[in-house]
Amino acid sequence: MKNQTQTLTLAIVVIALLASVAFADVPTTTGTISKVTVYRGQALVTRTISIDLPPGASELIVKDLPAMIVSESIYAQTSDNIKVLSVRYRQKAVSQATREEVKQLDARIEDVKYKLKCADRDYKHFSHYGKMFDGLKDFTITAAKSDLNRGLLTFEPIEKLATLIEDKAFEYHKRTTELEDKIAELQKDRELLERKRKELAAGRSRTEREAVLFLSRAGGKKVSIELSYLVNGANWQQQYNLRANPKKSNVLIEYNAVVNQTSGEDWNGVALSLSTAEPTMVAAPPILEPMLVALSRPAPTQQAGQVLLGAEQARQYLKGRKANIKRGIAANAELNRLAVSNQLFFFNVDQRQVQEFQQKMAEISRTEGVSVTYDLPGRLTLPSRSDQQLVTIASITARADFTLIATPLLTDYVYLQAELLNDSDTVLLPGQASMFRNGEFVGKSQLPQVTIGEKFTAGFGIDSQVQVAHELEDKKTRIQGGNRIDTYHYRIALSNYKNTAVELRLLDRLPYTDNTSIKIELEKTEPQLSTDSEYLRRSRKKGILRWDMKLVPNTVDRNATVVKYSFTMEYDRNMQIQPR
Repeated sequence: MKNQTQTLTLAIVVIALLASVAFADVPTTTGTISKVTVYRGQALVTRTISIDLPPGASELIVKDLPAMIVSESIYAQTSDNIKVLSVRYRQKAVSQATREEVKQLDARIEDVKYKLKCADRDYKHFSHYGKMFDGLKDFTITAAKSDLNRGLLTFEPIEKLATLIEDKAFEYHKRTTELEDKIAELQKDRELLERKRKELAAGRSRTEREAVLFLSRAGGKKVSIELSYLVNGANWQQQYNLRANPKKSNVLIEYNAVVNQTSGEDWNGVALSLSTAEPTMVAAPPILEPMLVALSRPAPTQQAGQVLLGAEQARQYLKGRKANIKRGIAANAELNRLAVSNQLFFFNVDQRQVQEFQQKMAEISRTEGVSVTYDLPGRLTLPSRSDQQLVTIASITARADFTLIATPLLTDYVYLQAELLNDSDTVLLPGQASMFRNGEFVGKSQLPQVTIGEKFTAGFGIDSQVQVAHELEDKKTRIQGGNRIDTYHYRIALSNYKNTAVELRLLDRLPYTDNTSIKIELEKTEPQLSTDSEYLRRSRKKGILRWDMKLVPNTVDRNATVVKYSFTMEYDRNMQIQPR
């Protein structure tokens, strides 16, 4: 019996100890948001947690996770002496104690209602007296007419009564107007308070989001944990300020980013990075399915030449692939469908169309598919709201070769252009740029994607001190056999109103063709065309004319620099020239 009692007592003690462990308080923390990487539409948030944990297995709750969290993206990293057994996400509705706040609002609503009732009574009271004095006004007019008809004139009593009526009417009008304004203001206050009470009553419960971490460690000292997760509602967009200094032959490139986030949590004093990568939770590659083909007669409307080509079609194709890749194996059928559609396109068009389409896709992939990450210096704060914040990514002073560009076929204006070299360690993404010259704003432009070590051009507005005039001096036509030969003589005058010499690039063009029935020849040009190897290789064959010139100072009117050229076109006399 004694042994049985001891056994029972021991069992009760063990059960009590187990119960105390089971119902022990689980440590909770919010951690500190220390690092954020902002992507296009999402952000990776990292919370750093430093906490004392007992040896062995333990549980930790990280609370106050944001509303826009991507729950399946949560993961944790720790030091070597601790293991993360699992990370679980959970959310629960929590009631809010709003009773006292509702009581306070009810009291304020009743107070406003009472004031509104009093103001309404005062308004009715003064309106009643106002009507009474309107009656006295009619009585005074009637009495005055009666005295006049009888030949009596008692002016002073009538004047006093009229003055009294006028003063009282003004007083009551002023008072009723004030009361109308007061009633309107009180009605607004009542509506606002009632709306607040309704919102408060509707929000008696809220959703709490937590991550539950199960950990195991050997010792019992303080540990460091990094909890990371993706959130939606974050974005950034690049933009530039380019400040040209022609005297120093350089351009200051201010590379900025407009960042905003509405994730539901504030990022205070975080290490911020901006990235063009696309985070995905998909680990497995898609599966390439066999493509079974057969023969069919083409529909009358599906001629090869009618296939739509262009940047938009290429962009939609790449966008569809990218969107489905992020869905993983669930999008395998759609990815294979897109691949079949793309291959069928290649099967049914000619080589030229295939090359054009592939070139467009390569251009889009180059500008939209590049993945770069910018780690911003210092610590930054980004609250969760719709406001946009401008942050600096980099400030680069680039060497620049300035020249003026004149294209009289397109515009009478002459523009300043610079060729810049990106010799920094920063890739410049395509984006909108504000252009400045000598500290003055000259207009908006679009910066292309510029890799490290790459050259690019940028325009810095109109230079009104250099002018260009383009004219056809002469046109002659003669018939030779069955052909018509047209000869054109052009003159271009360039005026430099500056006190200094300027470098200028003049651009014009001849028509060009790959049709052997049209013969186009440049006869002469004064001065000679540019000898730039890149120009001769790419543009000269397509009829573009380029002169690299140096305009001496103060050369205007008769002293203007003149360029002359002539060319001939020979073709069937029964035909005419038209653009293709």
